[in-house]
Amino acid sequence: MRRSRRSVLSAAALGLALAATGCTYLSPVQTKVFYNAADGTNATILQDDAFFAGVRNAVLVFGDEGEDPIFYTSVVNYSDEGTTVELEGLVEGESVFTASVQVPAHSTVEIGPEEGQQSVPVSAVDVVPGSVITLDVIASGQSTTISLPTLTTSLDYYEREEPAAG
Repeated sequence: MRRSRRSVLSAAALGLALAATGCTYLSPVQTKVFYNAADGTNATILQDDAFFAGVRNAVLVFGDEGEDPIFYTSVVNYSDEGTTVELEGLVEGESVFTASVQVPAHSTVEIGPEEGQQSVPVSAVDVVPGSVITLDVIASGQSTTISLPTLTTSLDYYEREEPAAG
């Protein structure tokens, strides 16, 4: 009687352990799959097979009708020396904005309309929000081209503040 009880309890424990891990046993581990967990896109410039500079979470945000869109991004410098990163937004080969961003060594420069951010003027863009345009990123003589998504201010954190009355 004792032997069969031990066998049943051992089988139940084994079954419980298999049931608890069964869902993930054959599933891929999500943390090993790279994806951009942001609204914008990223670009990286390599030098000697190491990160040199780049752009993080680049996005063009459209406000109300008649307002120029706002370019948001973070420009990063991973090198030991200051560098200049050139940015150019293109719609069907036509430039809608350019920026030259000076980034100190091991630093980040925020681009956007807020206080403490560098502003990049964007000309009128003839695209529908939700479409994708092109962003050229150039640093240290190397370049890369990425997709630049266009959004609206429907996301709360992109809403533009109303100017103070008075």
